[in-house]
Amino acid sequence: THTHLWQHICKSCYPKESLQDWVKIYRGVHYLEEDELYKVVLAASSEAILSGITTVLDYASLAFNDYGFETNIRAIKDAGLDGDVVWHNPSIFLPDYIKRIEIEAYVNKYRDQLSIWMGPGPLSFHSIPQVYSALVIAQSLKMRLTEHLMENNQEQKDFYDRTQAYFKDYGSRLDRKDSDFLRTLLADRRPSDVNSYEQLIQQARSTLLTDSILRNNPDYKPLTDQEKQALRAFARTPTISPVPLLNYFSALDKFLSIHSVWVRPEDMPVLKRNGMSVSHNPESNLYLSSGLAPIQDFQRNGIPLHIGTDGAASNDGINFFSAMREMWNVVKIRALNTTWSKDFDEWSVLQAATINGAGALGVGKQTGSIEVGKEADISLLSLKELGLSPAIENRLPAMIIYSAAPRNVKYVLSNGRIKVENGILKDYDENRLATDLTNIVTVTEQRLIEGKTWILNETITDATSGKYWYRYRSVRTADSLLLTITNSRQSSVFVKFFSSAATFGGGGPLVVDGIVKNRFPEDAPEGSFAKMYELRAGQVIQIKKARKVNNYEVLIRGGEREELKSKIGQVLLLCEWR
Repeated sequence: THTHLWQHICKSCYPKESLQDWVKIYRGVHYLEEDELYKVVLAASSEAILSGITTVLDYASLAFNDYGFETNIRAIKDAGLDGDVVWHNPSIFLPDYIKRIEIEAYVNKYRDQLSIWMGPGPLSFHSIPQVYSALVIAQSLKMRLTEHLMENNQEQKDFYDRTQAYFKDYGSRLDRKDSDFLRTLLADRRPSDVNSYEQLIQQARSTLLTDSILRNNPDYKPLTDQEKQALRAFARTPTISPVPLLNYFSALDKFLSIHSVWVRPEDMPVLKRNGMSVSHNPESNLYLSSGLAPIQDFQRNGIPLHIGTDGAASNDGINFFSAMREMWNVVKIRALNTTWSKDFDEWSVLQAATINGAGALGVGKQTGSIEVGKEADISLLSLKELGLSPAIENRLPAMIIYSAAPRNVKYVLSNGRIKVENGILKDYDENRLATDLTNIVTVTEQRLIEGKTWILNETITDATSGKYWYRYRSVRTADSLLLTITNSRQSSVFVKFFSSAATFGGGGPLVVDGIVKNRFPEDAPEGSFAKMYELRAGQVIQIKKARKVNNYEVLIRGGEREELKSKIGQVLLLCEWR
């Protein structure tokens, strides 16, 4: 229920970093050409299928260009996976009104195999107006929402600092209700800069709660009064959390919460009341030193748990068996109490990997279990090889978790179609996929050093469909570009040229709708711009950028010339006509 398939270009890139430094992995995706991106996602989807996975919720946080989102969908579809793809609003640099049109077109085009969800972006990385922009779009189109929520403790600190800074700059421009809410939100404390100290607080709360539940269990030895008093000293004012803010925006109905390692006890009733579920990504949480998710707290509060592998950049693969194994281990380590951890057994893990995930994606009536009338999504494992032997029947549920590996998967059926036969991909050559992946990464790493050139020649005619045309890209200092637009219409075309001055420019102040600006104002960042040029019939506009500079030269033949200074970020070229 959570992965980033494009991250196969960055296995083992930064295995020693925390989340906030590890995000450097995004630099590589900027340099993937369309055919390369397709091959990367196809390889990742095929690796998922070889692991017995038939259904995914892929968080497509790669749309730093106009082809990324749909290329991602095509590769997943062609590989034979079902499921959902997340529209990552912060990376898609389009005006909100155009996003609505584009999303509806994707929904209609791919409704037979994949549905489209909204990912507004974590509030620790993106401003309140940027996230609110995505929520407004999602609510208007009735889209399901999912997001990384409190993945590590640093996110809580960043969320506090970002919210405090926004309130300082814009609080006087907010209406009374929103201003009062943010003031109350900031009354909760900022987490300590020592993450292990916060882990102690979290563990103390969990231990006290476990003690209150198990005190009358004859197999449990309860805490002494002195021990309880010592633990209560840690249970102080709650830290800040984005859950109240998202709840304030009415954004949590059936929300699929990713990671949720640092969810507070105070948040649990909100999660339950809204019918939320949690995608547990144990390998990623361990890989990035994010922490141990409070699985028992979710369980005792009736909040459904399911499993994600996250992207291969934070676990080095897509292996559902190792994900299940780590999930069960995390439960045991977090509890350090077999009386309690026995309640989360092998069947709890297997359900998290199957029917719980299907239920969270809203497809529990179609898949997630083997029943008459459901899709035949079935993985068959061999008992006649080392790994799943000795094949003792009453041990098999636990052995699937602790002993099985993708090499034991011999057949995979996705909706009745054989995708893996005798351990081999049915539709694709695994050797070719692996070789392509290696070659693409080699080329991409070279582009990171040398940059690349974006050349575009487009002619707008009376026959051009619709009322707008666009292209957008992420542009780096090392890159160059030469964009040429010719107006062959009999009337004017209005050319809008934007620079976000931000890596994730999609929900920025230059492109949000008035409903967002009026409620949550935000000034455009330094170095950004939004320019409009009228291109009369027969005129040509040319936009240039040389390598190792961040200035853009705009030239309208027979007309004006302008030089625009910018910072590194995304650029959007949008043509509209009446």
